[in-house]
Amino acid sequence: MGEEQKVLDEIPRADAGYRCVDELKSEFLHGTRQKLFKELNQWLDDPGPRPVYFLSGGAGLGKSSIAHQLCTRLDNSTDGPRLGASFFFVRGSGDLESTRLFFSSLAHQLASSQPSLCSHIIGAAHEYLKGGSRQQMKHTFEGLFRRPFQGTVVTLPRPIVLVIDGLDECKDRELIPNLLELLLELPTILPGIRVFLTSRPEPYIQSVLTSASALLSISHRSLNDTVDKWNGDVRLYLEQTVPRIGLYGHFVRDNPDQLERLIKRAAGVFIFARVAVRFLDTYRDQPDHQEQFTLLLSDGGTGLSALDALYLQILSSAFPPQDWNIPLRAARLRSFLVLLTLSYDRQPPEVLALFQLESPISKAHIISMTDRLRSVLLINSSGNIVPLHATFTEFLFDRHRCVNSLYHVDPAAGNALLTSACLAAFTFPIISEYLSADEGTPIRQYIRYSKRNWDVHLKDAEFNARLKGDLIHFVENDVPVYMRVVPAWWSKSASRSLERWFAVSQLLLVSLFYSRKG
Repeated sequence: MGEEQKVLDEIPRADAGYRCVDELKSEFLHGTRQKLFKELNQWLDDPGPRPVYFLSGGAGLGKSSIAHQLCTRLDNSTDGPRLGASFFFVRGSGDLESTRLFFSSLAHQLASSQPSLCSHIIGAAHEYLKGGSRQQMKHTFEGLFRRPFQGTVVTLPRPIVLVIDGLDECKDRELIPNLLELLLELPTILPGIRVFLTSRPEPYIQSVLTSASALLSISHRSLNDTVDKWNGDVRLYLEQTVPRIGLYGHFVRDNPDQLERLIKRAAGVFIFARVAVRFLDTYRDQPDHQEQFTLLLSDGGTGLSALDALYLQILSSAFPPQDWNIPLRAARLRSFLVLLTLSYDRQPPEVLALFQLESPISKAHIISMTDRLRSVLLINSSGNIVPLHATFTEFLFDRHRCVNSLYHVDPAAGNALLTSACLAAFTFPIISEYLSADEGTPIRQYIRYSKRNWDVHLKDAEFNARLKGDLIHFVENDVPVYMRVVPAWWSKSASRSLERWFAVSQLLLVSLFYSRKG
């Protein structure tokens, strides 16, 4: 068994299982979603020809909470664990927003959870691993699923479920249709496997899962169609949580119309209800509870959706425009919001403080700003700052929704700032400090991030004079320092990133030529 365990440990994987996700994806109020779980139980026990269940729905309707709760119930099934594997995609979280380790992660979990599949997967892994640890998705599926199971009779004691959450949060959009086609193939080569999927109803996902060829094997439930019919779930959540927040219990008992207005305002959208509860909790010590409800229920006169109006109110309460339009404060706030929304692989405050964007921003500033926005942000178990929900980031990016320019984040301008902040890492003093620092220190994380992501940010950056100057200075002065930590400086991917940003490679040469002439 020692040799088998060694091979199993060598299968690359992401920490994407349901036990590893942040608490924000696992919140579930018992007593809700009863009709849906009754439907899911029928699907699980139905021997019919639909081994795939697709749960779609707009932002904030609770898809991740449902997926997490399903995993919990399957893992604690009275007739033995029925969860084979789970993968929760998370936007902006490295391997959790990529397809690269998707099938190898599922294979590793299946081999660990299902004794009848373990020997097949480990046997195939011997050959698969000879091709490298991070192979393309199609090769991973071929090596760890199709090759060991196609044409092989494997009997599972009961249907085993794979739970895949948040397909729309995967950054490899162009690869998702292929991923789905492979997933749909899995129950045919391994009978007894069932697949539960969640996603927003994005066209590139819907086109595969609602196609004529897929309809015979997929059960589809749209949460959008249940908002009115199952509105009682949000009512139950608000009725049970709001009265428990400080003195709000007395307030809503004396003013029941206020809670009814909040329930109506939520309109069946769970993320609105969750953010509203966190907003009330943030200001639980304020003496005027009526004022907090008034702010919470205000539409701002902007014609925004209820959720967008709530986000705008939270921002203006945390950072009042009259106090934060001062140039230095505004620059610090913009820097914080850029780091929050555009940095990859969520980072802790002490690492974010090393990125110098528009204005210096200290660890203390970052923690203070995070605390002001605790209605919509949290620091997770790894110490990293994360949004409560992807809709907050999307709101900040959209100038038609985030109508106050103080809070709006321009992705192209933000990526230009982050590119410059990454390039600034490659100086002799900073790299010298990096080379002598212990593993896990902020400077090590900052340099590792910068060398891995500077060209990723460059790809999406706007063309502006500052970034052009920083790139020219980098090419002319800092390449030798950079090569001390990244020997493959002129790798094809980095060179292509430069060429794309300058439109054609000759423009870089022209810029360098004229900068020297001047």
